[in-house]
Amino acid sequence: LGFVQGTKPIVQLCALASPRTMMQFEAEVPYGVQPGQTFMAQTPSGLVPVQAPAGCVPGQKVRFTNPGGASGTPPVLLGAVVGHVEAAPAAYRPGRPYRVNPQNAQIDNMPLLQGIPVKQAERKVMEIHRGAELAQELPPFPEARRCRDAIWVVLFGLTVAVLVYSAVHFSGSVSKEVKVKDADAPAIGSLLAAGAAGGAASLVAAMAFALLANFAPSCVVWTSLLFGPGLMIGLGLVLLSASALVGLLFIAIGALSLMCVFCCYRHLIPFMIKVVETVASVMKENPMMLAVSLLGSIIGLTWSIACGLAFAGAYITYQDSIKDSSRAEQYGLYFVAVLIFVWGAQVAYNVCHVTYCGVFGRWYYGVTQGAALRKSLMVALTTSFGSICFGSFLVALIRALEAVVRQARRDAQQDGNAACCVILLVLECVVSCIGDILEYFSEWAYVQCAVRGASFVQAARITYCMMTCANVYFVVQDLLINSVVNLGALFSGAVGCAAGAGTGFAVDGQQAAVAGGIIGLWAGLIAGGSAVGVLSSGTKTILALWAENPEPLRQKRPEIHAEFETRILGRLGES
Repeated sequence: LGFVQGTKPIVQLCALASPRTMMQFEAEVPYGVQPGQTFMAQTPSGLVPVQAPAGCVPGQKVRFTNPGGASGTPPVLLGAVVGHVEAAPAAYRPGRPYRVNPQNAQIDNMPLLQGIPVKQAERKVMEIHRGAELAQELPPFPEARRCRDAIWVVLFGLTVAVLVYSAVHFSGSVSKEVKVKDADAPAIGSLLAAGAAGGAASLVAAMAFALLANFAPSCVVWTSLLFGPGLMIGLGLVLLSASALVGLLFIAIGALSLMCVFCCYRHLIPFMIKVVETVASVMKENPMMLAVSLLGSIIGLTWSIACGLAFAGAYITYQDSIKDSSRAEQYGLYFVAVLIFVWGAQVAYNVCHVTYCGVFGRWYYGVTQGAALRKSLMVALTTSFGSICFGSFLVALIRALEAVVRQARRDAQQDGNAACCVILLVLECVVSCIGDILEYFSEWAYVQCAVRGASFVQAARITYCMMTCANVYFVVQDLLINSVVNLGALFSGAVGCAAGAGTGFAVDGQQAAVAGGIIGLWAGLIAGGSAVGVLSSGTKTILALWAENPEPLRQKRPEIHAEFETRILGRLGES
C-alpha cells in the first residue's frame, strides 16, 4: 500500500521466496508516479530507488530484485489495473481519490493547483497545511469557546453609539425640514407603520416560501429559473406599445435566457432539487429559525432608519458647509456614510447567517439537536460576534470604496471628462469584483466560525484548506441556490411593497401609499432576504462540512453524498 513521506513516495512491499542473495519484492506504483519516474521502496536493507517501468499505472504491482542492497534487474510489471483509463499528461491522473488529506497535500496530488506557477502553487500548499493545523487545533463544537476578534466588537459598539446619538439628535431637524418643504408630506409615524407592515407581511411570505420549498422543491427550483426570463418577456410585451425596439430587445433577452435555462442548466436542476429538499427538511425540524430572521429583520430595519435620520439630519444641519467643501472632502464623507450603513447591514445579516450555520452544523454532526437554535444564536451574539464584525467591516470597506468610485465616475461623466470616466469605470469593475469575491468567500468562512469558534482569518484558512483538498469547487459550479434565494427575496419584497402601500393609504391617504410602498418594498427585501437566506446558509454549511468529513452526510443523506461525489469525479475525468 503506497503512502507519501517527505517529497518522495515510499511504499511498503512484500518479499517473495527467492535465493538469499537475490531476494525479490513486490510493490504497488504509488499515485502521482509517472512511467520513468523513481519512487522509494522500503526493503530490509533500507530504502531502494525503483524506477516505474513503461506502461505502468498507479496501483499496479511491479516486481524487482534487491541483491544485497544494490539495484538489481529492472522492475517487471505484474498485470494491469482493471478498468484503467489512459492517464492525462498532467501530474494528476484519473484513478486517484477525489479528496486529499490536507496534511499530505502536495502540488502533484492537487488537481486545482495544476497549471499555475510553481512558486504560487507552493504558497497555496503552505496555506493548506496551515489550515489543516488549525482544523486540528480547533475541533468542531468545542465545549468552551474563546471570544474571537473582540476588538471589533468594541469598534462596532462605538459606531452604534455614535449613530444612535446622531439619529436621536437630528430626528427633529428632519421632521421640520419635511414639513417646511411639503406640508402634505406623510408623517414619520405613517411611514414607520408602513415599514412595519411591509416587514411583517414579507416575513409571512418568506415563511410560506420556505414551506413551499419543503413540500414542493421542484416547483420552487423551476420557478426560480423561469421567473427572470418570463418577467423579461412579459415586460417586453408591455413595452411593445410604447417602443417596438425596446420591447423586442426585452423579449429577445428573455428568450435567450430561457434557452440558456433549458440548454445549460436543465441537467443541473435534479441535483438542485435534492439540495433544496435536504435543506428544507432541516428547516422543518427547526421551524424557529424564522424567529432569528425576525430578529435580523428588526435589526436591519432599525439600522436603516437610524442611518437615514442621522445622515439626512447631518446634511440638513451642515449643508452649507458641505456644499462649500472640496470634492475630495465630499467623497470622504460619502465614504464614511456608506461604510457605516453597509457595516451595520452586513452585521445584521451575518448574525442570522452564522446562527443558521450553527443549526445546520449541529444537524450535520448530530450535536445537541434539542438546543441547536439557542446555542447557535448565543455563539453568533457572543464568542463569534467579533469575527462577524470584522468580516462585515472588510466587505463594507470595499463596498464603500466602490460607491465612491461610482460617484466619481458619474461626476466625471457630467463634467464631460471621457478619459477619467473610462478609467473610473474600469476601476469600479475591479473593485466590484473584489467585493463580490470577498462577500462570497466570507459566507463560507462564517461556517467555521459557527462550527469551530475560529477567528475570521482562521476560518478563512480552514475553509480554503478543506474545500481545495476535497475539490468542492466543482460542486459549487453546479449549484443554483442563489436563483432560489433571489426568487424568495423578490417574492417577499413584492408582498412587503403591497402591504406597505396599503397601510400607508389606510393611515394617511394616497401620498402616504406611494412612500409606504417604497418603504414596504425595502423592508420586505431586508426581512425576506434574511428569512430565505437560510437556504443559502444551509447549503454552504452542508457542503463545507462535507468537504472535511463526508461520513455524516453519507449516513444521513446518501443520495446527496453520491451526487457530490459524482459531480467532482465527473469534472476530474472519472466515470
